[in-house]
Amino acid sequence: MRVSKNTLPFPRKLILLAAGYGSRLRPLTQHLPKPLIPHGGIPLIARLMQHFSKNGVTDVLINVHHLAAVMLREVPGLVPSGMRVNFSHEPMILGTGGALRRMAWFFDDNPLWVCNADIVMDLNLKPLIEAFQRERPLAALWMLPDSGPKTVKLEGERIVDFRGGGVTFSGLHLMSPEILEFLPREEKFSSVITAYERGMDKGRQVLGIQVPGSRWADLGTPEQYLAANGGSSILWPGAQVDDGARVDQAIVVDGVRIRAGQTVTGMVVPPGWVLTGEEHGWMPEAEAVELLPARGSDRTFFRILGPGESAILMRSGQARPENHRFASHTRFLAKQGLRVPEIRKESHDRQTLLLEDLGRTHLLNQPTIANTRKALSLTAKLHKITTWQSLSLEPSFDANLYQWEHDLFFREFFKGTDPSFKGTDPFKIREALARAASRLSQEPMVLLHRDLQSTNFLIFGGELALIDYQGMRAGPAAYDLASLIADPYINRPPDLQWELLADYNNMAARAVSEAAYRAGVVQRMAQALGAFGRLGAMPATSRFLQHVPAAVAQIAAFADDPGLQSWSKEFLERQTHENPLGYSA
Repeated sequence: MRVSKNTLPFPRKLILLAAGYGSRLRPLTQHLPKPLIPHGGIPLIARLMQHFSKNGVTDVLINVHHLAAVMLREVPGLVPSGMRVNFSHEPMILGTGGALRRMAWFFDDNPLWVCNADIVMDLNLKPLIEAFQRERPLAALWMLPDSGPKTVKLEGERIVDFRGGGVTFSGLHLMSPEILEFLPREEKFSSVITAYERGMDKGRQVLGIQVPGSRWADLGTPEQYLAANGGSSILWPGAQVDDGARVDQAIVVDGVRIRAGQTVTGMVVPPGWVLTGEEHGWMPEAEAVELLPARGSDRTFFRILGPGESAILMRSGQARPENHRFASHTRFLAKQGLRVPEIRKESHDRQTLLLEDLGRTHLLNQPTIANTRKALSLTAKLHKITTWQSLSLEPSFDANLYQWEHDLFFREFFKGTDPSFKGTDPFKIREALARAASRLSQEPMVLLHRDLQSTNFLIFGGELALIDYQGMRAGPAAYDLASLIADPYINRPPDLQWELLADYNNMAARAVSEAAYRAGVVQRMAQALGAFGRLGAMPATSRFLQHVPAAVAQIAAFADDPGLQSWSKEFLERQTHENPLGYSA
């Protein structure tokens, strides 16, 4: 099939790609197809159809798969006057290439638009049309110089590599019908990028056109959705927010009510979207569920809001058996006089708990010296408990556990996040960590929280409460103190840390020496860096990488080993000038 060499007609046809799952926006996209998510009160796909209708498009074909029945029901009512719409149902997801093969009947001899149905754009289409008229390429793609992953390499306007970096493909194509020559003949999953590369190998051009003054947003994640709204909260048309309610950086969807005096952040959905029947039965008057941020474990947390009450729902996965100890540990600590959340309901399998809501203010939010001393008092009280031998605990700190944390550091951070080594001898680093562990092994054993960072204290009613203690075990008090006082989330200066250590020693049954504290900082920061490296490699928790420089700085300040000091200072210097983490130090 060949395009006429005469002047090309204005593109009148549009394919909107709308079959995807929108996985990163769950649970929104479990109940509403992503193209129907509202932006500025108007569904994304309606905005796109309006834009193309104003630019002369008269015929639209939309592929559907996920929640296809919802798309078929809702989209016809969104079609602009004068535009005809058809659907192409995919029983199995085919990818862009496979979808185009299935929709080959829609092509004629003229170029047509192909666009992802889940983007926001404000674009003058004329530069793409002019480039297509001028060069007669296989396709002209809209490229973005300053947004997205920047995986496409250009030479002038010609794409030379789709995997080489430089600019970002927006998801909008002006496509020649000749693309069908380079797609698989049968309907199967395939990528249109592969088809473009086949065409380029045959000497065909694929253009990348940048359009100054244009606007584009990919609403792939809740953060991107909020950013496309200017960073302010998003209220869907059917959401009810009473006067006196606070909605902060939130996405509040249809069917939700936020009452006066209530505060929500993040994603807020109706109870029926996320709660099981049993869970909803625990709070039958619930009107909203706030999805709380992931905390780096296989647990999920929700804040359930009803008239005059709220509670925290905690669901535990199967990956960490320690999570099933949370309930028994809660009851034990409460009997010892420690402030912990009250358990209101518990499922038969102990995987789901309904807990007292102690608010959203962590020690991290208000890390004053007064609050930190309250946290130290709670810590000293925990360490004074002598009846912990009756508990089912995680394995005590010993040589094997210290080694496990060292291995985590080398596997997830030293060789992953910081692979260059820059002349550092890994064996010497291991020896230095082993000496710190040996020093800790000389300390008396107490009941440890084991993850005593600032996010595991909640400030409630002027006092502090302890959370996330399911991993309690026996070990040296210096480990908990390093977790709390040297917490990289807060990054306290060394002089203040020594003062806080003295405060703890005045409250504790047994003092912790400066030498033991130094060893505790080295051990705990190695563990934290390993965890940051593991979590930082996953998109949902990549934010943890921002805390790496502070953790390394603690090692630089407290390690008494020259090799550790040299490595940590060199890493911080490199982070400042080269930014290997992708975050500013």
